[in-house]
Amino acid sequence: MKRERHNISYFSLPSDLAGEMCGWPEFVSGQEYSVDLLSSDETVSVRYVETSEERYVSVSGNDKGRLLSAFLGESFTLWELIETL
Repeated sequence: MKRERHNISYFSLPSDLAGEMCGWPEFVSGQEYSVDLLSSDETVSVRYVETSEERYVSVSGNDKGRLLSAFLGESFTLWELIETL
């Protein structure tokens, strides 16, 4: 099962999330708000999404996956994440 969370904070300042995550052994690629993480059994994708009505960062991965949980645990101190289905 896939789990996705959205960060709907205001994005007024440039942020290099990928630069902060590049030290993780699971880091595959990324730039600014976009990050791809990969472990032996899990992938996590982080993307900046902008529509005509809203802007947010989407974090998706395997439900109850270790890698997704680790990423979200690190992120809670930076972002207020709202769980979505």
